[in-house]
Amino acid sequence: MKSQNGLPMKDLEIFGVFKNGKFTIPEKEVNALKNGGMTDIVELTDLKGKDIYIDKLPARLSIVRGEDGNPALRIDPVYMEPNRHPSLNDSERNQLVRKELANIKKSYVDKEGNIQTEIIEYDQRTKQFLSYNPRDIKAPQMVNGQELDPQQKKKYKEGETVLLADGTAFQLSPSAPKGLRSNKSGLVLSVLLDGGLSYLLITGVQKLLGKQSKEDKAYSEGYLQAIKEVQKQVERRISRNPKDRDAIRDLNNIKEEYSKISADSSLPKALREEFDINAIRRLNSIDTEEGKNPKKRFEQDNGFDRDL
Repeated sequence: MKSQNGLPMKDLEIFGVFKNGKFTIPEKEVNALKNGGMTDIVELTDLKGKDIYIDKLPARLSIVRGEDGNPALRIDPVYMEPNRHPSLNDSERNQLVRKELANIKKSYVDKEGNIQTEIIEYDQRTKQFLSYNPRDIKAPQMVNGQELDPQQKKKYKEGETVLLADGTAFQLSPSAPKGLRSNKSGLVLSVLLDGGLSYLLITGVQKLLGKQSKEDKAYSEGYLQAIKEVQKQVERRISRNPKDRDAIRDLNNIKEEYSKISADSSLPKALREEFDINAIRRLNSIDTEEGKNPKKRFEQDNGFDRDL
């Protein structure tokens, strides 16, 4: 089966993530895969292979680039104890496990004799170390409407904390649920797709580690303007296809943010009125049960509350 939305459907079928035309994991975990992140811990069942059978396997899933350059499923099982990493000494390993450091940068020589860099971090959920090559990372063009310069993009790719002029700090973290850590709970990333800018609203962002972990609840001007761009983009998607469930989900996420902003008494009244939820066009209500009440429909289909 060909990939859908960048997902390796054949791999997902083999490991029981996609069965009988439906996903067997919660929708929010499917969305994590679609957005290039890691799922939270899910349970894979009835895994069969040559001379092996696994009844249940708790693991986190992600999509990586396979040897043939196509999307492939990566499975990170949950370990009982922290595992080892060949590039880390005991001191470095302990610093990551104790959350004293967010990550460690290491250099190595590959099979062709080229010097490569890997960024290593520790995943508390699976008790294992994750690593990536900064060359495989595509940095956003803008965050909260502020364009990143070459140095900031380099820092982002290498897992360093990037600081914007408005005080927003953020850091790439593959093990974090949303793939990022920040001193803000919400960020708008602008990325280049097919030659144009695409806006991605990310909410519920995990806090930074260490001294920078304190969350700044204030909304920056750049974030407030960027979220309006996200709204316009999502409404265009819904106008083209009123039954686009991903777009409907994104619009409801925007509505949640609008509600929070309009209820923030620290903001000027005129600004809060700009984010009146009723100002959002109700394009997702056209001829779809999901549009009329997407949260209720989703809960009925899946049997649990959805984290919007």
